[in-house]
Amino acid sequence: MSGYMYSDRQLREWPDASQAAHYWEKANHAGQNADYWKARALSAERRMQEHDCEGEQP
Repeated sequence: MSGYMYSDRQLREWPDASQAAHYWEKANHAGQNADYWKARALSAERRMQEHDCEGEQP
């Protein structure tokens, strides 16, 4: 999906099937983005829990 954002006015001029395809692609991309950030957060949490700070006091 390109980074270009279509306006509501532009989308209203498209056929219904094209509008539906656009919104499906947009929702699919948002889902992939959410999955990416969820994986990043889980990885960071796991690394933080595995890190043992005890005994590292200067």
